[in-house]
Amino acid sequence: MHFLGLIISSLDWINNKILIFCKYLTIALVGIIALNVFVGVFWRYVLNDSLPWYEESAKYMMLWMVFVACPIVLKQRQNIAIDIVIKRLSPRLRNFNFLLIYTMVLGLVSVFVWHGSGLAWIARGQSPTSVDISFAYVYAAIPFGCSIMALIALEFWFRALRGIFRPEEDYLNSDDVVDVSLS
Repeated sequence: MHFLGLIISSLDWINNKILIFCKYLTIALVGIIALNVFVGVFWRYVLNDSLPWYEESAKYMMLWMVFVACPIVLKQRQNIAIDIVIKRLSPRLRNFNFLLIYTMVLGLVSVFVWHGSGLAWIARGQSPTSVDISFAYVYAAIPFGCSIMALIALEFWFRALRGIFRPEEDYLNSDDVVDVSLS
């Protein structure tokens, strides 16, 4: 069991370092999007001259913002969940349930990484109409964010596995999960 603890603590440390970067990147993207939209609206309605790039660039930054912020939500376990039944299970069954859930999450985000990488590769020669960048940079958000989510899901998978063998270390009430809130 010490080996599982070592894996969990290593993944936790790596994930927390990555999520610090994601936190500040999310904050920066929100600020840049707000400034971008403000400038675009100002140019259109005050100066009567529309900027051709502001709306499209804001959409692409929002895509990046979603895939950079999703790992933070996953790590904090703030995603939507119906846990009335799960909380009534014994700790061993609860951890087995989470083992199954995070197995499916790992499978899903692995598919997203694979197909997102393929999409970015296929789109590398295309560019948006108003912004002179490759669509590969836009679609790279998918494998970027999903790779980080896969690391977090792997950490939680190992936590649930440890909780099956050591139910006194309940997955839901684990103090090892570090809060990476924006405060």
